[in-house]
Amino acid sequence: MSLLGATKESILRELKEEPKHGYAIADAVEISSGGVYTHLQDLEEAGMVVVDEEEKEGRGVTTYRLTEAGELLVEALEKADTA
Repeated sequence: MSLLGATKESILRELKEEPKHGYAIADAVEISSGGVYTHLQDLEEAGMVVVDEEEKEGRGVTTYRLTEAGELLVEALEKADTA
């Protein structure tokens, strides 16, 4: 059982390997693009993810990545899976 919620946990695990944009996260965890942004905002407010914005080819690109706290939480979740 996760106190975090299955969707948020899946999002955090998805971001473990590399930063991703919201649509890629939504596809990976099989949630609507609108829904994923609600979860990402919650995770950002909780200090688990941070938003990176940059300009590529004249367009703004937004990606999400784990904070140190987010990385520690994912590690703890993975340890709990093997316990």
